[in-house]
Amino acid sequence: MPRFLLAAWLTLSTVAAHAAPIPDFIKDTVGEWLVATDDGKPGCRIALAAERAGKNWRATPAANCAVRLVAVGRAAAWNYDGGVRLFAADGKLLLEFGEDETTIMKTSFETPPVHFMVKAAPGVDQAPYAPALTGSWVLRRPGGSALCPLTFSKGPKDEATELTLKTGTPCDPAVARLRLDSARVEDFKLMLYGKPETSLALEPSGPESYAKAAGGKPLEMVRPP
Repeated sequence: MPRFLLAAWLTLSTVAAHAAPIPDFIKDTVGEWLVATDDGKPGCRIALAAERAGKNWRATPAANCAVRLVAVGRAAAWNYDGGVRLFAADGKLLLEFGEDETTIMKTSFETPPVHFMVKAAPGVDQAPYAPALTGSWVLRRPGGSALCPLTFSKGPKDEATELTLKTGTPCDPAVARLRLDSARVEDFKLMLYGKPETSLALEPSGPESYAKAAGGKPLEMVRPP
């Protein structure tokens, strides 16, 4: 093939490759994400874009990632294969996130600390961490008065992610009937458990605040003033 034809073919191939439609699973993953570890330390944010960075896609970590999560701070590109994979500028794989039945993206527990990757939310920069939850809290409607005081503590039989829970008085009947007596950090959620088989799922919603995960009337858990 003449050189000028070969050059033209290569140019057209490159243009076609860059003009190829962006897969839906890439579009669905584009945006700002929080990466945080299961040891309760502050995480950092990374923006995933649908712009090509070589054979992958462009990633832009926040400036504080260089201090908080060095591997994330080095990320320059990303791709998706059963979960997000972050790459350095030289193509080296930095972190590999997988999705399990919970659908949350996280790294393998075999190489602690486990890194979680969740959609960034205002005021949220770390994962739930059982030791940091001990002490007094209150359940309330968003911005409203207290419905029920709660106290978390570490009992002698509690495992690393578990807490003993006691409700105080006065306690709204809607909360009291749950008979809450224990809690457990499960990935990026705080689960409150009661008897006989009641539960309440909470997710971080800001500094020292959690919000009911889904369904029913909104509810939040905050530190008392």
